[in-house]
Amino acid sequence: MRRLALLLLFWTASLAAQTVSLSAWPNGSQALNQDWRTHAGDNPAWAQPAFVDAAWPSISFGAQDNDAGWRWYRLRVHFPAGHPPLALLVTAGDGSYEVYANDQRLPRPALKSSLRITLPKEESIALPDFSGDVVIAIRTYIPPTSMFVADRGAWRVRIGTVPAIEEAARAALGERMNATWPGVAIDALLGLSAIPILFLFWRQRNHREYLWLGLYLISTSTGDAAFELTLNSFVPFSINWFWGDPTGYLSLVALIEFTFSFVGKRVTRVWRLYEFLLVTLTLCLNLPAWFGLISRGFINLVESGLMLPGSIALFVLLLIWYRRGLRETAWLILPIFLAAFSLAVIDLGIAASYMGWSRLIWLGNPQTIWGFPMLSLDPVNFLFLLAIGVVMFFRFTRVSLEQARAASEFEAARAVQQVIVPEAIPVLPGFHLDAVYKPAGEVGGDFYQIVPTPSGGVLAVIGDVSGKGMPAAMTVSLLVGTFRTLAHYTQGPGEILRAMNQRMCGRNSGGFTTCLVLRIDPGGAISAASAGHLAPYIDGHEVPLGSGLPLGLSQGSTYSESTLSLAPAAQLTVLTDGVVEAQSATGELFGFDRTAAISTQSAESIAAAAQQFGQEDDITVLTLTFAPAEVLHG
Repeated sequence: MRRLALLLLFWTASLAAQTVSLSAWPNGSQALNQDWRTHAGDNPAWAQPAFVDAAWPSISFGAQDNDAGWRWYRLRVHFPAGHPPLALLVTAGDGSYEVYANDQRLPRPALKSSLRITLPKEESIALPDFSGDVVIAIRTYIPPTSMFVADRGAWRVRIGTVPAIEEAARAALGERMNATWPGVAIDALLGLSAIPILFLFWRQRNHREYLWLGLYLISTSTGDAAFELTLNSFVPFSINWFWGDPTGYLSLVALIEFTFSFVGKRVTRVWRLYEFLLVTLTLCLNLPAWFGLISRGFINLVESGLMLPGSIALFVLLLIWYRRGLRETAWLILPIFLAAFSLAVIDLGIAASYMGWSRLIWLGNPQTIWGFPMLSLDPVNFLFLLAIGVVMFFRFTRVSLEQARAASEFEAARAVQQVIVPEAIPVLPGFHLDAVYKPAGEVGGDFYQIVPTPSGGVLAVIGDVSGKGMPAAMTVSLLVGTFRTLAHYTQGPGEILRAMNQRMCGRNSGGFTTCLVLRIDPGGAISAASAGHLAPYIDGHEVPLGSGLPLGLSQGSTYSESTLSLAPAAQLTVLTDGVVEAQSATGELFGFDRTAAISTQSAESIAAAAQQFGQEDDITVLTLTFAPAEVLHG
């Protein structure tokens, strides 16, 4: 009898319920975080009111509980008769639990895959119209892949009238939004800033700093936004894990590439190795950690340890470049250091929360900055955007001025070249003349001139000026003007080259010009002098000439004259090295043998053959066929 009484007493204690009185609820709701019975595993019977859970341990939400797998929680509540419509406010990871009331599964929430689970957030759940004793059961499942977000100790439960619970849900949502929008607004500003930066790269493809800065802004803004939205439970944790977290590495890589591109330096092998480690670390650690093989604290500790040296080294490198005279880097030193350093600091704070380093946890938590809750990286990103905006404004202004100056110089060079390149080939009895000029760019350094002599012959010059653009065009202008002036006083090729050389010396800023001058008399006799130029061809055969130094190298250079002769119907071909040095896609040169083989063709055919092979330099071809009167009459 005594044993029966004890069993009865134990059974009564096991069914003892928390009685909830509407009049006792402050503001229409009351916390239900105490005296929950819990058990690991999964059994549908555990949702039934008659199930005896006396052997289950009693716990309170708020204690650390981050074990993975299935777990049930049960709480017996007494609903007084005539109570108003009631609801629960459950704060837990969306997708990791479902709620039962007296074995009746409530329509929402529901269990979801690990990719859709969020950090704890509030959920308003309407309760059926029960009265008397009601067992509220929470069935939870934390996949091993998500156990680092599975702290059930952060879960909370309240019960109250529907208006009170909905108001509490709205208030909690407002708090989460207030904690999120300042950082997300800064992230949006960063992302939008990438649009004009990438547009600048589209307009100025040789300035890769615009490309890397745009990629940095995109990766940083989207990665930080993913982290902020995940932290405040607006998106599943997987969004941050598989995008927000890896973009930290990508952002640092883009920042390194931007820095080197900005100062016009090549990324060294050591930095390339460091970038490789940053990228491969994402692949090697994040996926195993998702499946629970590596702890989250270890991941963040490794991230911080890897990023911190890089940010410090980048800071030191900018200081060195600044001291060496690259003054533009002064604007980059602080913002780039803060941008790289903040990534390491955030990771250190998150790692501290998992490793139990209480004094460093604040580094990864939002702080009140400028009156708003923000992560430490938010004001750093804003300051970086302001500083980099100033830097890129001055860079764009300088580049635009340089481009305008280059465009002006280019147009001037084209105008000069259009004046000095003959518009038409003179018609001379006894000679068939043809010339083709194919610059490799818009403005080339080749030139030629054909001038009739008083005796009825031809005085011709062909040359190749080192360099391009306006300096080359001005040199060509000087040489052509000199040649045409000298042609009025002398037809001696050697004398003409000596005078042209004297005009060149001291005026060409270290450049030089190869040049060939020929005088062809009406009877076919040729007098030629060369200043380092390619030898001419007669009927497909190269004709060696004595050659002096190119023009502009030595004030006292002399140029000997060689004497040749043309037979009736013979073709003389002279050209620049753009034909010989044409290069195929495999690196093979057109060469002298191919040049000699086609030298009997028309000027247009020779130039076209070299272009099709692979033009690398300006191409100029001049052909002359000797056709004396007796040949024409015959």
